[in-house]
Amino acid sequence: MAITEFVEGNGDNAPQRLARRIGWFVAIWTLSTVALFATASLIHIIIPK
Repeated sequence: MAITEFVEGNGDNAPQRLARRIGWFVAIWTLSTVALFATASLIHIIIPK
């Protein structure tokens, strides 16, 4: 179940259940936050103060 299946078009194929929509939102938000902190950590390690 790829996210691209849900974001294409006008949303007709989007999940109808509110809990599933909230779950996707939380999953995407969590992954982007993890990616941000991972990138910041790498930059912090590579570039000394």
